[in-house]
Amino acid sequence: MDPETLVIFEDGEKVYIAAKDNSLRFLLVSGKPLNEPISWRGPIVMNTDEELETAFLEYRNGTFLKHRGK
Repeated sequence: MDPETLVIFEDGEKVYIAAKDNSLRFLLVSGKPLNEPISWRGPIVMNTDEELETAFLEYRNGTFLKHRGK
């Protein structure tokens, strides 16, 4: 497989990872499906195209990431 490869597994109980003689780094993510609509463009994922437009507008304006003060 090439670097930066995504693999989506079906339901199961075990995952076996082997690197043999090469080094290996991987990220395993698991979660329950949200059963919500998905709208995706580039690095941003939202539920609707309208939300995507708002997100890209905020990104261009520098307000996409919101910081909360303590």
